[in-house]
Amino acid sequence: MHRRVFLARSCAATAGLLTQPLLTQAGPRAKRAELRITRIVVQEARGRRLTPVAPNAYAAYRGYDVREPVLRIQTAQGVEGFCHGRGTPEQLKRLLGLDPFTLFEWDGKRVRGPAGQHQALLTDLTGADIALFDLLGRALKRPVADLLGRRVRRQVSIYDSSLYMEDLLKPAEREGLVYWNGPPATNPVEWVARKAEWVLRQPWGVRTLKIKSGRAKWMNSFDEAFARDIAVFNAVRAAVGKSVTLLVDGNDGYKPRPSAAADFALAVNAPGPYALEEMFPDVFIAETHALKHRLREAKLKTKLADGEDNLGGIRTSSRVEQFRGAKVEPLFDIDQGDMNQAGYLRLRESARDGAARGMTMAPHNFGSKLGFYAMIHLGLVTPNWEFCESDDTQIPALQAPGIDVRHGTATLTGQPGVGWRLREEFLEKPSLVLEA
Repeated sequence: MHRRVFLARSCAATAGLLTQPLLTQAGPRAKRAELRITRIVVQEARGRRLTPVAPNAYAAYRGYDVREPVLRIQTAQGVEGFCHGRGTPEQLKRLLGLDPFTLFEWDGKRVRGPAGQHQALLTDLTGADIALFDLLGRALKRPVADLLGRRVRRQVSIYDSSLYMEDLLKPAEREGLVYWNGPPATNPVEWVARKAEWVLRQPWGVRTLKIKSGRAKWMNSFDEAFARDIAVFNAVRAAVGKSVTLLVDGNDGYKPRPSAAADFALAVNAPGPYALEEMFPDVFIAETHALKHRLREAKLKTKLADGEDNLGGIRTSSRVEQFRGAKVEPLFDIDQGDMNQAGYLRLRESARDGAARGMTMAPHNFGSKLGFYAMIHLGLVTPNWEFCESDDTQIPALQAPGIDVRHGTATLTGQPGVGWRLREEFLEKPSLVLEA
């Protein structure tokens, strides 16, 4: 399709959001105007981080650039919903011609779950249900949170996950860093500490930071990497003070020596990590029991987190495990299914299952503003919620006037749907267009 034709149609759809009839009831028997999905578009939104992605346990330097695929689901009535792109063309095509209200079962004005005849479709689409909820929220003029459940809090906490292995940056990769304007550091851990200080000065006001660990792939020996992990944590702790909460993400970097995860937690300066995330694979059940035993024996309350690599969070065989110490508790404390991959319905069910087991939820979200804004709604209605993951990613095509971020928390301003909008001039040409 010619770009000008596409933009004209998209602008018409956007204008329709301002003139659409008010739909006040959502149930299948409610009196409401019918919606019909007639167009599905995928476009890329390019962005840039304020700081580059340094190495982590498995990936090398990834630089500043960010690319988010945007899935847009539009109706004949001019109502649109969008999210981070999910689903194959074959799966998405099955949405054409459907009324999005009929895809779900309703409990009054809230979505109970997928409608029976559409359960397979919604399961296949995974995170694309975020766009459908956005669409329905706009149609009903209600925030997505109020479609998902009853709000249990007014705001959700945010943590910053942009601290990587800045100590491993090469000289050319350190040029132009916004958090460094002096001569090169004599001690490489200072690169991470200075970035931590910079993050705390940013206007979003977070007080919880996540540090990457597990440098074995990049250093001469595991022992050398282990010592650097400890040194980095201690340097950051000294830089930010004792009141800032620190998380540690190993990205399975402790797989060669799982017992060292406990050694790390016991060796770092207090206060130690609030949580250890993915220090080694979650299928290492015996090793995880040993890790938790040593933590609790040392009177550390450090939580264990995992689940980003599995659709919907920690796999069933791992989430059913209990640790029996001074008290019975789940072996894994925090479930971290990926927000964009899993979507609302799947993560809502994971949270409910986790709550029954004493687990909390903090979805994984790497470099995605779409995932960050979407998870805020789920966090407002999930009793066992921990916090939302964000970083310094900037996406010019995306604005979110429906979300207010300050003092390390996010609240809703009352706008419908997720509370975001797209700026057409910053979107790339469509990579997929499906029409009824």
